[in-house]
Amino acid sequence: MAQLSIHHRKCPHCGSNHFVKRGYFYKQHTKTYIPRYNCKSCNKTFSTRTLSPTFRQKRTDLNPQVFQYLTSGASIRATAKALGCTYKTAYLKFLWLSKRAQDIHQKQRFSFKELYFDEMLSIEHTKLKPLTVALAVSDNYEILGVQVGKIPAQGKIASISRRKYGYRPNESSVKTQDLLTEVKRQALIKRFTIKSDSKPEYHRIVKKIFSNLPYEQFISKENKDKRREQKYLKTEKHIFDPLFPINHICARSRDLTKRLVRRSWCTTKVPEHLERALYLLIAKNNKYRLFS
Repeated sequence: MAQLSIHHRKCPHCGSNHFVKRGYFYKQHTKTYIPRYNCKSCNKTFSTRTLSPTFRQKRTDLNPQVFQYLTSGASIRATAKALGCTYKTAYLKFLWLSKRAQDIHQKQRFSFKELYFDEMLSIEHTKLKPLTVALAVSDNYEILGVQVGKIPAQGKIASISRRKYGYRPNESSVKTQDLLTEVKRQALIKRFTIKSDSKPEYHRIVKKIFSNLPYEQFISKENKDKRREQKYLKTEKHIFDPLFPINHICARSRDLTKRLVRRSWCTTKVPEHLERALYLLIAKNNKYRLFS
């Protein structure tokens, strides 16, 4: 009987350990020979790559590079141009990487003392179709979750948006509730402090999901007024920001995710793709091992 590695001692199709070697196949881009095997029980063939997450991928060497570019403020098209591959290859890598990052994140369990959450605004192709991005962050700067939803346009462009694109649902409360529900499932400890800004809807959502936990809301306008008064003074740097972890992660997200950059031609056309891009950022920020 042929022997595989310690992780591959059985046929992945039927579980039998009766198999023999059946040659090799050559991977051109990695310049390696991969051994093949034939199972005597089910008569199916397999290789040492069959159980790998990158099974059936030809350009596995591009995975770390695509991940690095997409989480460093580059678009998919710019990534493809820099790596010398086609746009389709970079796009398919983006879909695979984001799905793997999301699967790994959902299996994680977090331990923290303070939970911060807030929402960012983005757009779907045009300012007439805004999006909300709900984020949850721990006191040790780990990103605990993300949700992307649609919201209606506000202000002077609200009537233009309704006339041109019709009714848009307000998913802000629903996505925030889904986010906190997922954080509750992944939390290892049951006692922690929740902090957010003073949006009126937050109090109702938090008390519905975390009824017995301490909850603090902060008025961001007071902090902004202090900064405006001390804009050109050194004392501005000494103003305490009670929501610094979530504000820091939001600013970092806009810097490292091309789809969130303000006043850019590179806007997301599909809200689900924005959420996928943010899962890549979660994998980078939380230091997940996507390629092991």
